Amino acid sequence: MKRIILTTIAFLLSAFVASAQVPASPPTNDADTRIPRGSRLFIGSIEGGFDIYLAAAMVKKEVPLIIVTDKSKADFEMSGVTESEKACWAKMLFLGSTSSAEQASIKIVNLKTGTMVFGYNVNKSNSMRGKQSSSEACAKHLKEKIEDK
Repeated sequence: MKRIILTTIAFLLSAFVASAQVPASPPTNDADTRIPRGSRLFIGSIEGGFDIYLAAAMVKKEVPLIIVTDKSKADFEMSGVTESEKACWAKMLFLGSTSSAEQASIKIVNLKTGTMVFGYNVNKSNSMRGKQSSSEACAKHLKEKIEDK
């Protein structure tokens, strides 16, 4: 559990430091923080194959982005971290539950401006579908951000 917390803190701190850098010219509107429909998104490799879960969740949740496999053709890049904690023997024996604890954090950066445009953290303490649940939560909230504009 300590490792999960430390990993999340390190990831969020790196995202904060990246977003705290002062741009050359301050933005005059929110154009730097928008993710337009139909934008090309590159999903970087994430430990444990979570990038594959994210890609599948984006298709399932019908997120209006085009996922590309070549970073040079992308407008945005998604990166993240994930942790899974399987159910312990006591939980399986006494509660009959094999649900895992899932935690994931993602961030999306505009590759042209270097601006962080989206960040999300999900914590599923009793997940029956594991990484699938946490990736679908990330996709759902990303879709909401795109459609709110």
